[in-house]
Amino acid sequence: MNSQAHSEEAEKTALDKHGLASVTLSVNWSDQRALHEEQLYVERFSVWREADTLPPEIGLNIPGMHAGEEWRARLQPGELLDCWSPSRVISTDPARFDRNRHPGLVVEPRVGRFYPQGFFQGVQGIFKDAVAPARITRLTQDRLELDTNAPLARFPLQLRLRLEQVLPGYDRRGGRCTSPLDKLLGYPGLAAPLADGTATDYGDETGGMSRLDERADELFYARPRLVQHLDRRALETVNTLYRRLLPAQAEVLDLMAGFDSHLKGAELAELHLLGMNGEELAANAVATNRVVQDLNRSASLPWADHSLDAVVCTASIEYLLRPLHVLTEISRTLRPGGLIIITFSNRWFPTKAVRVWSELHEFERVGMVTQWLQQAGFGELHTFSSRGRPRPADDPHADKTAYSDPVYAVWGSNAP
Repeated sequence: MNSQAHSEEAEKTALDKHGLASVTLSVNWSDQRALHEEQLYVERFSVWREADTLPPEIGLNIPGMHAGEEWRARLQPGELLDCWSPSRVISTDPARFDRNRHPGLVVEPRVGRFYPQGFFQGVQGIFKDAVAPARITRLTQDRLELDTNAPLARFPLQLRLRLEQVLPGYDRRGGRCTSPLDKLLGYPGLAAPLADGTATDYGDETGGMSRLDERADELFYARPRLVQHLDRRALETVNTLYRRLLPAQAEVLDLMAGFDSHLKGAELAELHLLGMNGEELAANAVATNRVVQDLNRSASLPWADHSLDAVVCTASIEYLLRPLHVLTEISRTLRPGGLIIITFSNRWFPTKAVRVWSELHEFERVGMVTQWLQQAGFGELHTFSSRGRPRPADDPHADKTAYSDPVYAVWGSNAP
């Protein structure tokens, strides 16, 4: 193609100021515990209606973009979200917390937890139907301190827009009250620790670690389930993350494994499996070693100290009754600097997951798993989320939801 023809072709695919596009919005942020990256795929982004909701470093440069290009903006607290303000921290009577807001369900107030603001009845400035999150930052017999600031209000942000595809058609309609930024930024801050470093009380040291089905796990897992538990696009995201993080020629343990370790394309020296069903493990063709073991019965791992380079755990962490015991064992088996990578979504077996898992917001689960890794001694903690991807058209659940299963990941390294 000569240069003139190439220029004409590029001009055809440039994004118009009235155009439509598929984009990925990302935000990177850091608290005192972990580095975080959140991704939101927007399948139909309207330049005309939505570009002006973005920082000018991005929004003004969107017209004329081509697929594969991106723009970034670094933002200090207060530039994109309202700046954190002590005036939005409210001191009130603990009796204002409505434990019985949901009929048939008793919800306990816990330090560090987020709740819809409507849980706090009769507090000045809060409407009874308000759903925006508020965090309990202090709780005594006589006093409840409530932070109603946006969860990400305290943190500098790096925002990025990547143009994935220019779509046909135009949009000249007026603006709207919400934007993709609302969905991107509204809840990831629920994963942050308390500002003073106090551990969040997720309820994971009490009855929250019980289950609806307390029968022996081997009964539940006796029948092999040779099916994927996440949709194909979500599993592609998991696979991409594992391949990015795992070092070449690593010796890896797939913990709570099944017939697929989601490691296609990874250059591994060895792959060990530990799971509950021997038939599922036998169907995993790439494994070099297979162990059938119930970690809820025995958390001890049959690997020597400092013998593994990495451990992955996919869509299973919510089934552990004593996660800290297991994570401490993982630390023992990992070489200095070795990785633990935990991924999960919003799908699980509800009768076998610990109760607290279903009681938390999805990003609070990220925070709880991150806190577990910190408590087990892991460092260099990171989290990742991917939401909004379209569900494959041939997926059996495509008629129920247009979106792929979200992917959440937490990882850290063993102490050197």
